[in-house]
Amino acid sequence: MMNLIFEINTRVWLKQLSTRYDRSITLANIPEKEYRNLKKLGFDAVWLMGVWSQSIRGRQIALNHDGLRQEFLSVLPDLKDEDITCSPYSIAGYEPDPSLGGKDGLIEFKERLHKRGMKLILDFVPNHLALDHPWVKEHPEYFVNGTTQDMQNAPGSFFLTENKAILAHGKDPYFPAWTDVAQLNYFNPQVRKAMQDELMKVAALCDGVRYDMAMLILKRIQKQIWGDRVYAGNKFSEPQTEFWQDAIAQVKKVYHDFFFIAEVYWGLEFELISLGFDYVYDKIFYDALKETDVERLRANLTDEGQLAKKRLRFIENHDEKRAAAVFDNEKSKAACLLMLLASGTHLVHQGQMEGLTKKLPVQLIRMPKEEINWEIFLFYEKLLLNLKTISEADSQWVFRQTFPAWEGSSTFRNFFVFSNANSYLATINYSQTQSQCYVSFNPGDFKAKNVIIKDLLGSAEYTRSKNEINSRGLYLDMPANGLHLFSITGVK
Repeated sequence: MMNLIFEINTRVWLKQLSTRYDRSITLANIPEKEYRNLKKLGFDAVWLMGVWSQSIRGRQIALNHDGLRQEFLSVLPDLKDEDITCSPYSIAGYEPDPSLGGKDGLIEFKERLHKRGMKLILDFVPNHLALDHPWVKEHPEYFVNGTTQDMQNAPGSFFLTENKAILAHGKDPYFPAWTDVAQLNYFNPQVRKAMQDELMKVAALCDGVRYDMAMLILKRIQKQIWGDRVYAGNKFSEPQTEFWQDAIAQVKKVYHDFFFIAEVYWGLEFELISLGFDYVYDKIFYDALKETDVERLRANLTDEGQLAKKRLRFIENHDEKRAAAVFDNEKSKAACLLMLLASGTHLVHQGQMEGLTKKLPVQLIRMPKEEINWEIFLFYEKLLLNLKTISEADSQWVFRQTFPAWEGSSTFRNFFVFSNANSYLATINYSQTQSQCYVSFNPGDFKAKNVIIKDLLGSAEYTRSKNEINSRGLYLDMPANGLHLFSITGVK
């Protein structure tokens, strides 16, 4: 099972590496040190965001969009036009971009990951394509078509092509349309076939794919957003199956171990799992962390249903604000440990370990200058190295029940405690108040009467009676957002 994914903005990363090593770096010649660092910290997979053919039209839109430019300037006050490119989700073709190393460079990168036991994840954007993708000109019937009236009523949602076709921009029902892309129509069977073929091309280049806004192409969602336009004047009828059922089955016939990750919201996670996805975004967990909603967190963490091991946990990604901007240092560390110990698979975003605070718009290829938050960085380094060592023996963490420290005390509910093979205990007080509890825990089959409980992330060390722990539990008294990662050993 994949446990830890590192998300990289490919264009930004290659620019950073080229500056650091004072030479042109592409995917074909990544320095060996970079692979070693990823492996050392325990990453199982690397998600390269933005490797596909870049849209010239998309960049022109980004350059001239007043709202985007203001956002860019808020991050990069010394913004230059060469800092701006298209969105990585405005895809002009599913061919690796030559400027990043092309197909050969991508294959080289994948093979070097494989040598170190890591996998490669790429993006697939099912809902839309760039305005200069060849299909816009050659196959306007592949897209949701509109009318002159649509152009008048919703000018931001439709556009006129060179061939005078009126097509829809890609759209989320709760936000304005994305004006740099054209909306595919999955009621057209030719679109389903063409996108399945594109997906097979992508699958040949990687080990798994993260599917952008995967729920948008569900049949009922397309009808909700576009109404009768999906039928194209009765040219098309509603497909009998969802696209994902057919596409996932087709890929897995050829690539048996290929995995599918869905970016999904609106409570549709279980539905996408039922259609064949291996992992789904867990935005509910992230929102509960942000809001310090311990009851919602507990319900999420103790859910042992079909979703339990299929959740993709995160406290930051390219769409969300930086974790260091959302949480203070102590809460950021507590949220991180809680995320990494929860069931499922786990995502760490480029810049997250350094404690960076400025969220980079996806159209920018230059990072703002920020000082590394060394407290956060050293915490991540120590934590990931320890978790890697622990997981090599046993990767299974078990959620433990906590109890009041005394009658009438309610702060026990602020605790989240996990054990691993009775040799390790992770404790988190995810609250803004000092809290106390007992935790039910078997301290291992040691012959000694006492055990040594040592914090692997700090200097604390305690000696406790095995009998007392077995009869009453282990007593914890921890400050707001306090955490420990204890090793448990018998007294010699």
